Amino acid sequence: MPEPLGVFAGELFKRGLEYLDALEILALQNDQLLYASYFIFAHSLELLLKSFLAANGVKKKVIRYELGHKLPQIMDMCETHSIPHVANLIEFTAHTFEMNKDFDFRYPSGYNLSMPKPKDCISKARTLVAAIEPVISRAEIEAQLRFASETRIHRGQKIRWSD
Repeated sequence: MPEPLGVFAGELFKRGLEYLDALEILALQNDQLLYASYFIFAHSLELLLKSFLAANGVKKKVIRYELGHKLPQIMDMCETHSIPHVANLIEFTAHTFEMNKDFDFRYPSGYNLSMPKPKDCISKARTLVAAIEPVISRAEIEAQLRFASETRIHRGQKIRWSD
């Protein structure tokens, strides 16, 4: 049985929040660890946006393999699915991708880092979380209820996702 997309959306959202929480801890303890902070931010942003897509019915295969880590394409698809407005999110996402398109947050590449301060990244991500959380929560609850109804005959048995 494939994992319901709403459940997957909830898992992506929780993981994105976990990375965002880690970024806040890191930034509060040492605001000089920029590459680590931006890497964590970019990953959190990607997971949060992908959770919105999953909540709107975009298949796992598309999310994982077709979109990959391409933030502008992820953002475009979110726009197609009417993501709630977050001021400058499109530009913020495009700039984050540009700075990291060759995995520059992970590997030394000799370029000059030009990103907003980590606290500004955190603020943008928290605004995104507040905007999409109702969509994710609704999709997750609906998927859990549907799953429980469809699998009630298997109560007490272990069910593994086939995808």
